[in-house]
Amino acid sequence: MMTRPLPDVPVVDAHVHFFSPDFIAAYAALGKGQFPPDDAIGGLLRHMGWDMDFTDPVALATRWIREMDERQINRMMLVTSWLWDEASTARAVQAYPDRLSGYAMINPMQDIAETRTRRAVNELGLKGVTLFPAMHGFHVDAPEVYPVHEAIAQAKIPTFVHFGLLKIGIRDKLGLVSKFDLRLSNPLDLLPVAKDFPDTAFIIPHFGCGYFHEMLMVAAQCPNVCVDTSSSNSWIDLMPYSLTLKEVFKKTLAVLGPDRILFGSDSTAFPTGWRQEVFKAQAAILQDLGVSKEDLENIFGGNAVRIFKLAG
Repeated sequence: MMTRPLPDVPVVDAHVHFFSPDFIAAYAALGKGQFPPDDAIGGLLRHMGWDMDFTDPVALATRWIREMDERQINRMMLVTSWLWDEASTARAVQAYPDRLSGYAMINPMQDIAETRTRRAVNELGLKGVTLFPAMHGFHVDAPEVYPVHEAIAQAKIPTFVHFGLLKIGIRDKLGLVSKFDLRLSNPLDLLPVAKDFPDTAFIIPHFGCGYFHEMLMVAAQCPNVCVDTSSSNSWIDLMPYSLTLKEVFKKTLAVLGPDRILFGSDSTAFPTGWRQEVFKAQAAILQDLGVSKEDLENIFGGNAVRIFKLAG
């Protein structure tokens, strides 16, 4: 077992992508012509440099559990990474309910979105919903999205909304065109929704992923808006002014406080596994900022336990 920083602080990773067999099969099909017809999935795995067992969601979940044990991670929140693949995530969660929880990915523009949202919670036992406005072509405050917001509110689960820059590594490596409309990706769209659903927690990943100022403005007005810290946050390099991750944390702590920040690694696949370098960098920054042990415990796990109503 490897020793991680802050060994006495329980860790709940609120942002880990679950690349299920259906996810892999879908991208193997999208990469048609690049891989042998009789071994498209194997070709994709070799192309990506992945060594994961993609034959079964439970086998993949077991691999993550071994990684969690090795890295001393208490629980992970699995992000469904292919539309309507929430059943795969649910199988993983059901195999290890004390260690894994999951989000369903929902496209509110599809007629069955409200039904799928209710099923994800009531039948599959998932703990949250992810929305990708730029990917699926909607403003999060559009009237046609409100039935999904209503279903989420009635289920009393959080909403994870990706704003800002959106890049999907597997698509880029396959040379697929990603027609993501960043005009739909401003956190300011969330303001009226967060006001209309004050009992729903809205989580903005990656500190707004380039819309840092806008995220802060929305969060300053809406106490139910949270952020996650996931990934290396390379969006900082695109800002028109000098900014460091330490400054991002300092300002976020000043505006949101420590109770609305959730740690996330944005881990995806093996052999990389859990992105310990993300944890190390963020733990060092927070310690350097003088964050108390109690607040560290909340950021790295306690807030997720509270917001998602998880077992401790």
